[in-house]
Amino acid sequence: MVDTSSHTPNIERPDIGEESHYPEGPGTDGPIIIANEFADVVIRRVATRNGMRLDIWSPRRGTRVLLDAVALDCLSFQEPDFITEMLARRPAP
Repeated sequence: MVDTSSHTPNIERPDIGEESHYPEGPGTDGPIIIANEFADVVIRRVATRNGMRLDIWSPRRGTRVLLDAVALDCLSFQEPDFITEMLARRPAP
């Protein structure tokens, strides 16, 4: 479960004894936490030397991705079947 009591979300994974922290630094906004019983993600807008990016972090998996405007635009016109196919794939551990 994501700790929403502070600006810095973190998560403990007692099954493997790890704790993940959200990366912080200059040029970050947020976070926005979106969660349900299956997943939780933390989203921020981040300034990089190559421009603004959307930083999406999965505390449960300990993974993150930075997407620029072109990548986000590309996602916006995908067919629902494509998203369904992505959800059907088993992500790497």
